[in-house]
Amino acid sequence: MKLAVLGCGNMGSALIAGLRTKLGTRARIAAYDKRASAMRHLPRTVSKISPADWFKNGSPDVVVLAVKPQDMSDALADVTNAIGEKAVGRTLWLSIAAGISLAKLQKLLGTQARICRAMPNTPALIGQGITAYTMNTRSTKADAKKAEVVLGSVGQAVLVPEKMMDAVTGLSGSGPAYVYTFIEALIEGGTAAGLTPEVARQCAIQTVVGAGNMVARSNETPAVLRARVVSPGGTTEAGLKEMAKYGMKNSVVRAVRRAAMRSVELGKK
Repeated sequence: MKLAVLGCGNMGSALIAGLRTKLGTRARIAAYDKRASAMRHLPRTVSKISPADWFKNGSPDVVVLAVKPQDMSDALADVTNAIGEKAVGRTLWLSIAAGISLAKLQKLLGTQARICRAMPNTPALIGQGITAYTMNTRSTKADAKKAEVVLGSVGQAVLVPEKMMDAVTGLSGSGPAYVYTFIEALIEGGTAAGLTPEVARQCAIQTVVGAGNMVARSNETPAVLRARVVSPGGTTEAGLKEMAKYGMKNSVVRAVRRAAMRSVELGKK
């Protein structure tokens, strides 16, 4: 697979690393960032060439757009001017910029462009992400498969209708911050109960990792798994009652919905 990556920040670099690990020598990768410093850390197997050279010896299978949302318009104007209008339709354009719709990307790239819009989350930086993606009407089933390969190199990938992208942003896009907050609360609770900060941190992190893996590997719902931990009149029941008293579960539901609404608001700007 021949790929080009525009933008070599954290997420762009993570995709490059993931693709090299997953595809090995089958991945031929070119990358460009207007900041020379952002390309210095790239491995020697990655061609550090400008977009004008990406299409000279055949078109890339995928061009990953990993620039910041506020830089997308200028970046795509530079790229399309460099490669020419005809070249735009010869590749799949995969954007990981938050809040930029397929319609806006189509307007920037032109009517012939085949486009994928994706929403990764930060655990992709360690190959443990979840990325939702959606395709425009010009794209093909083969394009969707290419997108799945690229995005699946840094975790899991799920194809959704574009109307679900704001909800995805509220859940998995913002979700890591909710989990970090929960871990932070577990650590604080542990230290308040008498643990050292170091032991509290270790216990909190592994509890979340272990519980998450149990849900992932089980066919049971979280509610069923929770019930197996709770003994009537026991410690877990006491803790859960305290959570219910202060509305912990409802606050998480509200957080996801509010973040999704904010994604809608930002998309209109």
